[in-house]
Amino acid sequence: MSYEDPEGPEPVEPNYRRRRLIALGVLLLLALLLIWGIVSVFRAIGGNDEEANSAASASPSASAEPFSDFTERASDEASESSSADPSETASESAEPSESADATESADPAATETSDPAASETAAPSETAEPTAEPTETPATVAACSAADMQVSLTADKGSYAAGENPAMAITYTNTSGNPCDIGGEGQTIDINITSGSAQVFNYAQCNNAAVETSELAAGATDTKVITWDRSLNALGCNTNRNVDPGYYWATATVNGVTSEPARIIVTG
Repeated sequence: MSYEDPEGPEPVEPNYRRRRLIALGVLLLLALLLIWGIVSVFRAIGGNDEEANSAASASPSASAEPFSDFTERASDEASESSSADPSETASESAEPSESADATESADPAATETSDPAASETAAPSETAEPTAEPTETPATVAACSAADMQVSLTADKGSYAAGENPAMAITYTNTSGNPCDIGGEGQTIDINITSGSAQVFNYAQCNNAAVETSELAAGATDTKVITWDRSLNALGCNTNRNVDPGYYWATATVNGVTSEPARIIVTG
């Protein structure tokens, strides 16, 4: 009676697979060993080539031409030129200087024939007239007027007896900050005397000559004295009649500016 395994015989398929895997592993290992061997061989060959090249570059080439490092000897022509007479070389070197001398000694007429208009422009004009300096025009002095002048009249005495002629001083002052003129054409220094409303005497009436122009400086004062001969010239310049005793009022006028009246008493 045979014994029968209850599990049955081992299946064949799993054993076959196991063997195949083992065989593939062995083949893969052999392939890796082969590749490693080939790489090692190529590395060895490459190292030998590099050493050979280094040795070749370190030692001179056996095939190089002998004496290739030496410089060739100078040619005969070069030797002849180097042994040439130094005086000839010096003369040849001197030739350019002769050319320079010829250039410097060129005809000066070529320079003189340059544009004359440019030369005339560059040279200063001898006929230029000097510029006249501007002259200062003196400021015109205006005639003194009431705006810049004060006039006053004073008599030398308070009263006059028979035979005494009043002497009256006319004083005029320039009160402005600028000079002004006294007198001139049409300008007079005058004294007018009245008795009440009646005209008695006028100095300019019989002395109508214009007063000579004189400049009165700013702030300056001047005085003119006129004597009244007590004539009654209101009746005419040639009258011989004198005024009677009484009270009279006199005013002075300068450049049309009239003073305050001053009293004159005639007693005889």
